[in-house]
Amino acid sequence: MKRIVILGAGGLGRQVLAQLQIDFAHGIDWVIAGFLDERGPEVVPPALFYPWLGLPGDFVPAPDHLFVAAIGDPAMRERQIAPLLEKGAEFTSVRTRCMLGSRTVHGPTFFGYDVSCGVDCRIGSYGFIDQDSLLGHDVEIGDYVHIAPRCVLAGQVKVGRGAVINSGALIARGITIGDGAVVGMGAVVFHDVGAGQTVVGNPARVIFNKPATQA
Repeated sequence: MKRIVILGAGGLGRQVLAQLQIDFAHGIDWVIAGFLDERGPEVVPPALFYPWLGLPGDFVPAPDHLFVAAIGDPAMRERQIAPLLEKGAEFTSVRTRCMLGSRTVHGPTFFGYDVSCGVDCRIGSYGFIDQDSLLGHDVEIGDYVHIAPRCVLAGQVKVGRGAVINSGALIARGITIGDGAVVGMGAVVFHDVGAGQTVVGNPARVIFNKPATQA
């Protein structure tokens, strides 16, 4: 039996826990080991009944551990995942009540309740696609992407590594969202968004360009 370690004990971590508990009710053969969080044990509410297991950089994975990333900020998520991967950690996906189209492939990624994904999509690793989001056909999602609840990505959209698409955003067909870009809440995107750009509004407009040298 595998033991699940949740990376991140904030709101997303509690959401992951809730979905895993639904999986248990349907007979999935794993148990919760606890949480890793770089902020320390005080971030794990006692009411959760699962322990803080330590700092991600210090934790040594066991052969029966499976990891789920539950950190909203992609850069922070990547930073905390990196030392675990170096030690051989195995990450897994959570897909409770999720519909994936034919020939769609994905790495270890969290899918929230009722995410729907069309055919022939390619979804990277260590991402977080939150509840009620809709992905059309032939969508490509990079690693470490965060898609908040109730977003719509039409067919053939491409989302680069570490991008963030905030709640309720609509991305038109064939649009490319560059690496590290941010799409604001409720934005309606009709034009490509460059790497490191932040866009907001309807139609979406650029309000910030991250300098090329900025991490």
